[in-house]
Amino acid sequence: MGATVFAYSGGTSTMTRHLRRKHGIFAPGKSEQDYERPSSTVPSFTTAMLTSFFDKSDEGGGGEPYRPPKCAGHNNVMAHTSRYLKLQHTRHTMQWIQFATTQYTSLHLDADLHTVLRKGNGSFQPLQGPPLVAALMDLMQGQRTALREYMDAVRPPVSLSVEAWPSASKCLVHVVTAHWITDDFQLRECVLDTMLLPAADAQNGDDFSLVVTWLLSTVEQWNLLAVDSITVKPSWSSSALALAFPNANIVPCLVHQVDSVMQTVLSVYSSLLIKARRLVLAAAPLNVPLHLDHSTHWSSSLSMVQQPSILTHPSWTPDEAQRLHQLISILAPVHSLLEQIANTSDDPNIGPCPPLASLAFGLLHGVVKLLQDKPHASAFVPLLQATLQSPPMRRVCALDPRFKSLPFLSPSEKQDTLDTLQRAISSKRGVGVVVPPLPSPAASSHTPAVPPPTSSWTELYPFEDTQPTGDLQMYLDAAAHDLVDPLAWWKVHRHVYPDLAKVARKLLSMRPCAGVAAEVLTTPDVLGRKQAIPTGLIAAYMFVRSALRVPELAVLPEK
Repeated sequence: MGATVFAYSGGTSTMTRHLRRKHGIFAPGKSEQDYERPSSTVPSFTTAMLTSFFDKSDEGGGGEPYRPPKCAGHNNVMAHTSRYLKLQHTRHTMQWIQFATTQYTSLHLDADLHTVLRKGNGSFQPLQGPPLVAALMDLMQGQRTALREYMDAVRPPVSLSVEAWPSASKCLVHVVTAHWITDDFQLRECVLDTMLLPAADAQNGDDFSLVVTWLLSTVEQWNLLAVDSITVKPSWSSSALALAFPNANIVPCLVHQVDSVMQTVLSVYSSLLIKARRLVLAAAPLNVPLHLDHSTHWSSSLSMVQQPSILTHPSWTPDEAQRLHQLISILAPVHSLLEQIANTSDDPNIGPCPPLASLAFGLLHGVVKLLQDKPHASAFVPLLQATLQSPPMRRVCALDPRFKSLPFLSPSEKQDTLDTLQRAISSKRGVGVVVPPLPSPAASSHTPAVPPPTSSWTELYPFEDTQPTGDLQMYLDAAAHDLVDPLAWWKVHRHVYPDLAKVARKLLSMRPCAGVAAEVLTTPDVLGRKQAIPTGLIAAYMFVRSALRVPELAVLPEK
């Protein structure tokens, strides 16, 4: 018989030291020397972005970073200057910010960075107080500078979305996020600015005018020359906002509109919900794990009535049981739609998600068609159909290869959508609908054209490809593609449809919801943690959380 040999014979402390050395995560005031880490290794978790702001002289001399003298004596090692200790201390703070921001986002704790860092988790004790706040602010300023340089250099066409949620300090938090698609058709998004308004201003109706002024200043501050669309909550979709942004499409948040319709459905079936809540509360003394719904989250009411012990409870009369199943048949398809949006939302490990506007708008048409066949849902179908009257969303669906045939539109709506797209394609060429002939060499002699890229054998092949580039009709006639990511299709076919690809790059960045897509079905406890972010850290956290997911903002270390 053999004996089991444990890898960690020294107990918990040995395991902790090993894990700290392995992952490069140290306690406050500690360094790698305290855990006997070899000086030749580099922490694998800490990226170049984390050290780029601190590996330089504190006095601005631009020289090499300070290194402690190599001393053999213990007293000399303890006599490291405060400057070096500050450098190490700040780097460890950055490691904690990076660790919490990247690791806890997958656990739906991304809106609770301050709690993770303040209370800690597991065997690691995070930093607190001014050092943490200072390091977070340094990271925010560095990434804002990188974002500004990127925007000034690339000038991408952007779409904006504005979300609003109440904080624990009785303030209304407004966050504006920019969404754009890169030249190689990769979706990017990053928070631009955050504004806090007192709750009194929101109650008096003064917040809308302040939001419009704030949006104008944000666009001017970031020098956004091409804003194609702005997604806001439906109450903000007014003529005042359209007047402030005449060249942008004002898109009402699709999720807000659907939530409003579902709340109307619940009000009609309120008697069933009251009885279901009583059944849940009656089961509490019996230690039966049942969930109670939340008044502001209609999806929680669906989860409550779908519990088997509630759905099949013998106290329901035949008429009540029938109406209960009717309620579920109305709520369930809409809930599945929001689940689809949330599940395809951006992941902190793989980056932003594929375009959501076309998916949400196309599937909502399918939900409406399913409910049209249910007599008990006839009163609510017109309310959902009203949310489908969005010409910008129709154009986005036409540029998604999965929905380009627009089978859910009437012939007149489809023709109007295609005509608008044709005008947009022609405007990309700098002219009207009719494309003029190429200019003569004499007329363009003063503006030499940039030579096209050539290969090593181009000079041995003196022939021109006379095949014209693909147009809108050629794109529509091509076989439909059932793709998960339409951006992958456009990345491959952007040279086949160059003019159409420019329009697709601009329109596919449109957002169907004003807030974070992953939070369309957020639970009350997650929302509570989000609302509990300290007021002074809201702006920094919201920006850092989104900027860490933009690869172009990763700052390389200076050499």
